[in-house]
Amino acid sequence: MIYTIAILFSLVGYFLIGHLAGRRVKHLDDYLVAGRNAPTFFILGTLVASYLSTSAFLGETGFAYQGYPFVMLIFAAVSTSGCLLGALAFGRYLRRSGARTVPEYFGKRFASRRVQIIAGLTTILGLGAYLLGVMQGRASCSPS
Repeated sequence: MIYTIAILFSLVGYFLIGHLAGRRVKHLDDYLVAGRNAPTFFILGTLVASYLSTSAFLGETGFAYQGYPFVMLIFAAVSTSGCLLGALAFGRYLRRSGARTVPEYFGKRFASRRVQIIAGLTTILGLGAYLLGVMQGRASCSPS
């Protein structure tokens, strides 16, 4: 019962913070890219935190419970370094282009709607594989 109450209070807190923060959002750029005013390490920190939260705590943890703890360590190291290197090496070009998404960047960079569609499909497939890994790991943690 106490857990249910704690979850409800946290949800109310999240909605309240979201509502107050949402009142400051005036344009789509404010929401998607923080008005292009956020420093690189802030954006990088949110990217790494959101990616690793579900990946490390659900996906790789499930693999570790199945008896593959080194897989968890390898995936966490590779995904973290990939986020860091990708953001630091590629982020400045994405920011300079004014694009809001990576597929939009590739569409502008190569002046091709087809390249943008392929980049979008690649993103969707990658996120689908990510979701599958997380859900498979989560299913491994569930009691039988």
